Amino acid sequence: MSGSLSTAEEVIDRQAKIEQFRGREIDFATGRVVLHALRCDGAALCGRHGEHLTPISQPWDASYLPHLPRCRGCLAPGLPGGLPPRGYSQDSPGWLGPGAPASGVDVRAASGTDEEMAGVTGLRRVLAEHDLRRWMFTDLVMVDGSIRGGFSHPLTIRPGLLAERPASALATFLHEQLHWLEGPGVDEAIAEASRCWPDPPPPPAGAHDARSTWLHMSVCALEFQSLSEIIGPAQAATELRELGRYSWIYGQIIEDSGWFARFLRRHGLNVPEQPPVPRRYCGADWWTSS
Repeated sequence: MSGSLSTAEEVIDRQAKIEQFRGREIDFATGRVVLHALRCDGAALCGRHGEHLTPISQPWDASYLPHLPRCRGCLAPGLPGGLPPRGYSQDSPGWLGPGAPASGVDVRAASGTDEEMAGVTGLRRVLAEHDLRRWMFTDLVMVDGSIRGGFSHPLTIRPGLLAERPASALATFLHEQLHWLEGPGVDEAIAEASRCWPDPPPPPAGAHDARSTWLHMSVCALEFQSLSEIIGPAQAATELRELGRYSWIYGQIIEDSGWFARFLRRHGLNVPEQPPVPRRYCGADWWTSS
């Protein structure tokens, strides 16, 4: 029976918020994902209704995205998902299986083109080389050859940024993940940046508008700190200068990294010591709409 089971995703713990994007306020939601076991007739073993589930082309076993919880109602003796371990809480939506850090990131090609698959391969190589669990605020990355650059919600990246060189893939992945960092310090940092740099430059030196540039002062500072921790400050500075985006922002940070370290501390902005619980974007492709 277990060999015929496939996997479906259910989004739980939805949280709504408002994001400013290119002068607009966008309503969107994020949620966590729980995996269910589907029989060949499309029904979940737990009895969950199909309208709540998104089937995916993966077998039901512990090796697929082991950081995601499995539905406890779909678990049974002898199934590849296994049984809950001792100490499992009945208040939890599921339990986590063992796995390597890289297996925790779900990297998908939007259209399956050769270009996108090269980007998927490039990112997976970086994920296999470095333990990036502390930066995994969201666990789904879409590689899409139809966009320019990258977006954080949902995390979508142009394949060229991932396939050209490992350091570019690493920096881009960290950058977009850090956009998911939340808390009151984010808005406070934007306010301070607006006072320090009231008239920032346009792209590619800055971001697409002033508020986005002020936001990126903290995001890019965290990116530089993170990249420095992983590959060293000198190589981090070299890579950020070669990216061709946000050149003025990165220049400010690299030239006075001590000030920016204090800036981040003032606003309580830091990469968590323990891996965060990853979330996923739930909503329409609002960044492509007019």
